[in-house]
Amino acid sequence: MQEFMFGHYRLSVDVEATRAYYAAHPESWITCECEGCRNFAAALGTLPRAVVDFFKAMGLDPAKPAELCYYQGTEQDLSGGGWYHLAGTVLEGSSQSGDCEVFPAGWYDLAEGFSVGFKNSCDLLPDDFPRPCFQMEFNHQMPWVLEVPNPYIYE
Repeated sequence: MQEFMFGHYRLSVDVEATRAYYAAHPESWITCECEGCRNFAAALGTLPRAVVDFFKAMGLDPAKPAELCYYQGTEQDLSGGGWYHLAGTVLEGSSQSGDCEVFPAGWYDLAEGFSVGFKNSCDLLPDDFPRPCFQMEFNHQMPWVLEVPNPYIYE
């Protein structure tokens, strides 16, 4: 296990177990055909270096999110979020059972347009994911790179 500090979060991450899990599942994880998911997959190459380095250090594959969602966009970009699972534990900063606030330690900005928060409870966790584990939720603003108009523009 390796310890990491991100703002008010202190994490204990089994980087090798996380990396091994994602490597053992080589199939595409972004199987939704909506424009948002297709754009997310196509725009991964535009992630800032700090975000790419963060994913590498944690053993995460950015192309394998557990869930994705989208909020609003412009002709040039799209904001959204989602989450990934990691082997390990949130030692400090996670909500306690019964808390109404999901991220009491707040969002940690990795780079402009990309922030993360961590919690010990996991949603949509695969049965074969290594335990203990926790969830990293993220918010992003990524460029719109598809050749079709962005359908997430709301007036």
